[in-house]
Amino acid sequence: MSTPLDDLTLAIEAQERAEERLAKAAHALAEAEEAAEDDPDSVAAVERCLKQYAAAEAAVGFARGRRRELEAQLDPAEVVGVHAILAVGR
Repeated sequence: MSTPLDDLTLAIEAQERAEERLAKAAHALAEAEEAAEDDPDSVAAVERCLKQYAAAEAAVGFARGRRRELEAQLDPAEVVGVHAILAVGR
């Protein structure tokens, strides 16, 4: 059975993964938009990248909300401790 601190750790890690996916989606979108300037047939790729970006952005919002919800249930010192442990582990 997981503890609230374990849940927070998992939520922080999930948010970080979601933010990484968002950064990749933003990069792919920028590349697709740049390619579309030279090739009007690339519009479909831009639309696909826009959808991926929107989905990634929504995932970040959800993950951030989940992390904040879990943090609100804990003592602030515990929250800081979890963040510190994760920061040192990198």
